[in-house]
Amino acid sequence: MALPKEPRQKMINMMYLVLTALLALNVSAEIINAFKTVDNSLVKSNSTLTAATDEIYTAFAASLEEPKTREKAAFWKPKADQVKELSSKMSVYIDDLKDKLKRESGYAPEKGDTTFKVENLDAATRLMATNGEGEKLRAALEQYKKDILAIDPDIAKEFDHSLPINLEQPVSEAGNTNQSWTDAYFHMTPSIAALTILSKFQNDVKNTENKVASYCFKRIGEQKVIFNKFEPMIGANSTYLMPGEQLELKAGLGAFNSEVKPKVFVNGTPAAVNDNGVAEIKMPAGGSGGHSVKIDVKYPDPGTGEEKTLSKVFEYTVGQPSGVAVMADKMNVLYVGVDNPLTITAGAGSEKVSASISNGNVSKAGGSKYIAKPKEPGTADVNVLVDGKSAGKVSFRVKYLPPPTAMVGTFEMGQVPTAQFKAMGGVRAVLQNSEFEANYEVISYSIADQSAGDFNLVPNNGARWSGAAANVVNNLKPGRSVYIADIKARGPDGRTIKLRDLSFILR
Repeated sequence: MALPKEPRQKMINMMYLVLTALLALNVSAEIINAFKTVDNSLVKSNSTLTAATDEIYTAFAASLEEPKTREKAAFWKPKADQVKELSSKMSVYIDDLKDKLKRESGYAPEKGDTTFKVENLDAATRLMATNGEGEKLRAALEQYKKDILAIDPDIAKEFDHSLPINLEQPVSEAGNTNQSWTDAYFHMTPSIAALTILSKFQNDVKNTENKVASYCFKRIGEQKVIFNKFEPMIGANSTYLMPGEQLELKAGLGAFNSEVKPKVFVNGTPAAVNDNGVAEIKMPAGGSGGHSVKIDVKYPDPGTGEEKTLSKVFEYTVGQPSGVAVMADKMNVLYVGVDNPLTITAGAGSEKVSASISNGNVSKAGGSKYIAKPKEPGTADVNVLVDGKSAGKVSFRVKYLPPPTAMVGTFEMGQVPTAQFKAMGGVRAVLQNSEFEANYEVISYSIADQSAGDFNLVPNNGARWSGAAANVVNNLKPGRSVYIADIKARGPDGRTIKLRDLSFILR
């Protein structure tokens, strides 16, 4: 529709368009910090993958020295070396792109300026779209994938449909598929978000290298090694996924051999184990936010035959392409019975944003800050609305608070001065090493002078010792031992918990 001809109306419409553009350019600090957190996590994950893959290359060198494995190692090691070279070049290429992106955002170390504008919305668009680096990246990743599969027919057969290099067009929350691959990832994307996306592709490359190098090493054959330590091993296609993608896990027993056939359980459900002792699991990534998968590996001890269990929790993050960000300020889970602070942003003014939760209640604390109070353990979906319309949701795990520690004053056990012990007045329950300030009420316990000839536990109600329990404490002397048992405390979630017994020697 054409603008009206009146100059005043033209000016009003123009000012409205400018204001709308300025609001669209406003990227909140919470979203920026969220991307920083995810990028740091990906960088650490990449370092861990690099170290794990380097161990495989070291093991290849050792296999060349063994007469039984020398022939096969001589065949497969050059192929693993090709994987290493291709992956190194691809990773360096992405590192160069990261450097270019930061320079587009004001990074100039040669001038002494080592900072850059993390919220810049133009740099990624200019570098990746206007300058064509986005399509070059996509082509490079596609070629990398082809080159890896071309190393050997067996590698192509094994990984043709399972390499963790996903170059499909990402679909927006609104279902828009008209964007190009580059625009979908980098158009008007803050610099820190674009860096996070590049770290994600780098993570895919390092995952690919690890998977293919591991496959090459397995083709050498069994190694004659006696193992006495075991560890559950978990490999994943990525630790950062987008909604709609699948999480692919491989779980098994570290130091596996034919004598140790493991059983694998994923979140308590048995998983099929192949001839190599590895369970391959595929499951939906889930909603945006932090997630975890518990892996239990059971195996017979090679020395005694006794079944043993090792457990490990794999954590990953699902991104939110719509611009909605919900961050738990203290932990990556929510706890029952306490105030869980959240930061919620959705690319709009905080006055337009509201939220609800599927498990419990959530209230606004001001600006983009909210307080969530889940009712019960399990999961909780935080639904974000802008102007009353759904803008996305983020799922959180919900747990009970960890049990508190029973203490007398500041003492948990051991030797205590007699006068100081008596002055403490009773037993308290303290939640240690926690971000939350949760008050626990000691309901009851029993106390006894272990050194007395007529050793007998005396019950006491409440935190402070009183009545017969107070008489026991008042009669304590240096050299005596005191025992406190059946300690029960009630937490903010309403549960009554039995705490660990206490034992002290008075001096």
